[in-house]
Amino acid sequence: MNKPQDPYDPGEWVGVGEVITTHGIRGELRIQPLTDEPERWEELTRVFYRSPEGTHELHVESIRYHKQAVVVKFEELSDMNEAEKLRGAWLWLPKSERRPLPPDRFYRDQIIGLEVYNEQDVHLGGIREILQTGANDVYVVKSVNGELLLPALKSVVLSVDLEAGRMRVRIPDGLMEDKIR
Repeated sequence: MNKPQDPYDPGEWVGVGEVITTHGIRGELRIQPLTDEPERWEELTRVFYRSPEGTHELHVESIRYHKQAVVVKFEELSDMNEAEKLRGAWLWLPKSERRPLPPDRFYRDQIIGLEVYNEQDVHLGGIREILQTGANDVYVVKSVNGELLLPALKSVVLSVDLEAGRMRVRIPDGLMEDKIR
């Protein structure tokens, strides 16, 4: 499922969830987690949301799961009317607080924007989007010559250099026909 674009320039922030709606009358929120592992929410003690008035901190009181959503009760929200004000809001953490990933694993915001090169060091374009297909993610590589869909597989992605902003790939046979050259 594709997520909508972040409504703010995240800068030093990373989105952790989007408020879908309220849940019940006690001020709980149903949140669509922006992670492959919703149980990460159990590690959070606080999140932030932004409004035209500024950045606001919310402290996690309790967490439970309902269908594909995380239902969260925040200390600052005591009833449904207060919770309703956050419908559609994105919840954030400072990037410095996000969990480190194992080697060769990356967050989506680290991948989007990388420039992609093949084994012969030919520039293929930049990653502009990541599609979630179920089996594996697919990187949407765009250039002036068109669009290339690259499967996010270890057999395709040879290396990622975040400091240089580059990804080196091996193009599967038949994938480049009538595509970016």
